[in-house]
Amino acid sequence: MNPILRFLVLLLPITLCGIGIPCLSVAQAQPISSLSYQQQAIDISKVLRCPMATNQSLFESQAPIAHELKAQIFSMLEQGQNQDEIIDFMVQRYGQKIRYQPEFKASTFALWFGPLLLLVLGVGLCLALVTRRKTQTTI
Repeated sequence: MNPILRFLVLLLPITLCGIGIPCLSVAQAQPISSLSYQQQAIDISKVLRCPMATNQSLFESQAPIAHELKAQIFSMLEQGQNQDEIIDFMVQRYGQKIRYQPEFKASTFALWFGPLLLLVLGVGLCLALVTRRKTQTTI
């Protein structure tokens, strides 16, 4: 066999190993970061409401816009934005209705304390009616 050909045959596996090992380490490093982005995207999509589906989060919804928004969340995470920035962007774009839990401020006071107030009034009304009946039956 020709010495040059023999040299090339021996050089080929060495070259391929030298190129393959760094590529393999980059390929293995990429899914780890994308997994953390994926988990963050899932967490964000669970706290946002789907604009199309009734009473479903982005994570639960199968609507086409939900898929688009999940992809947008993932790309925003890859661009370096954090959860608060992404949620603020979605609120600016779709309004406060996109949040499952609205912010605590003066305009949402009734949302946070309305049910509790109604419960207290209902229990108070029931107690007043029961007390009134007891006093009427004893008289």
